[in-house]
Amino acid sequence: MQRNRSWAGAPGSEQSSYWHPARKARKTDAMTFAQRLAVATALATLVLVGVGVLVRATGSGLGCPDWPTCHGGAVPPAHRHAIIEFSHRFVAMIVGFLVIGVAICAWKYYRHVPFVAWLATITVPLVGIQGLLGAITVKRELPPEIVATHLLTAMLVLLCEVTVMVAMFVEDPRREDRPADRRAARPIGLLAIATILWLAAVMWIGGYMTESGATTACEGWPLCNGSVVPAANEHEIVHMVHRYLAGGLIFFVAPFVVMAWKRREQVRWAGLIAVLIGGLYVTQVSVGALNVWFSFPDPLTISHTVIAASIWFTLSATIALTFYAPAVVTEKSPLTKAGATA
Repeated sequence: MQRNRSWAGAPGSEQSSYWHPARKARKTDAMTFAQRLAVATALATLVLVGVGVLVRATGSGLGCPDWPTCHGGAVPPAHRHAIIEFSHRFVAMIVGFLVIGVAICAWKYYRHVPFVAWLATITVPLVGIQGLLGAITVKRELPPEIVATHLLTAMLVLLCEVTVMVAMFVEDPRREDRPADRRAARPIGLLAIATILWLAAVMWIGGYMTESGATTACEGWPLCNGSVVPAANEHEIVHMVHRYLAGGLIFFVAPFVVMAWKRREQVRWAGLIAVLIGGLYVTQVSVGALNVWFSFPDPLTISHTVIAASIWFTLSATIALTFYAPAVVTEKSPLTKAGATA
């Protein structure tokens, strides 16, 4: 028996005609288009996160007090908060269409890989849930727990998008599969899972802190109003819990970076991942401190969350690269007759 990568057009499949050179070229070109669309969708989601933070930073969350319209119309009125809030909805709509496009491409060009097709499909209603949370956020006038959950759901959507993106590239028959990379990368992938779970807690409490009014509760950094421990004040406690969790992330990031860097010779992408995560984390901590010292200016506030989302993006890619293996099929040898033992 022979094991080969499963893709539409493999010898012995129902679509073996794709091995005709012209048809195979069209097929691989279509797969390239799907891969690029998946990359664009994931990057657009990062942009969406940035625009969402701009909404929060500028206090524009209720710039459009109704949903899905804005002040009763399809176009926002000409004032700053309404335009900022509506721009977030517009970018979210674009991301929604991109996600649908990726799902269509997954079924058209990756139907032979159920994981890719179904995960791309599941991402569509997940984006719908994200939009519903956005509507609830507006209707309930920005409750902090819903705002935080809205952000975390966006991260879950990003995780799905990045996984689909990586899987599409891995399933491309023009790319060499290297099982040895996955075996050597397993410790890196396990650390990435632990790190992304901790990061989820950091981001949720960060979103909650922003909308609960606790952002400026602590003057100074790293101390809170001159103390390591917050006072018996809800806002100070929330703020410092965020700092404690963010500081604790170093105990996940440091081993991850060291492990990835040590295995850079065995795993072709490990060195780049180590540099990206290490650089992003140092930048993230620095921007967090600058936010406190300069009273949370909009550019730094936006950068802080977008960098966190970029760390999430990179960890998601690491997990997918580690644990996703190309689909395989078992084919009968041409010399094996029906009923014969292979």
